[in-house]
Amino acid sequence: MNSNKLIVSVFSFFCVLCLSVPAAAQKISDLEQAETQPAESTAAAPTDLQVTQVGDWNVVCDPDGGSVCAMTQLGKDPQGSPAIEFVVRKIDDQNAEIDGIKVEAVADIVTPLGVLLEAGLLLKIDESEERGAPFRICQKHGCLVREPLSAEVIAALKKGNTALVTVVAEGVGPIDIPISLRGFTKAYGSL
Repeated sequence: MNSNKLIVSVFSFFCVLCLSVPAAAQKISDLEQAETQPAESTAAAPTDLQVTQVGDWNVVCDPDGGSVCAMTQLGKDPQGSPAIEFVVRKIDDQNAEIDGIKVEAVADIVTPLGVLLEAGLLLKIDESEERGAPFRICQKHGCLVREPLSAEVIAALKKGNTALVTVVAEGVGPIDIPISLRGFTKAYGSL
């Protein structure tokens, strides 16, 4: 299966679950299995999603959902296996704030089960300081970090080359997963 079909399948699954529960994720084994199965076999996955590749990002839009779009990228572990899905969505509320900081977007980072929850997730953009984020929820399909993104973080992502996501896996330790920022500015501008 090509990467666009995989992204459509994963994004479709992610959108359906986000509508039905506060947060959800997909197991990496499901991602790997999706590579060998046709997209039509994914339950409740709309096949009419529009996917546009922008640099190393895919912008996925639901043509029936008005302006429902997100940008997404699969991050791979050091062995080259899919390890996380990094999704960015803009916030509709222009007045959204957390602790006095305006929120422009939300990052949903989906990891497989088996991560150590107390370690959370770390994000480092190029050589900047690491930012930590807690896991929100784990269900039978995996774990989700949902983190608001300020204008400052969005600006750093636009200027950066690589975002390094670090999770700690039980029995393995820290795993660094690079996310390319090539095309981030254009993809974000298209949301």
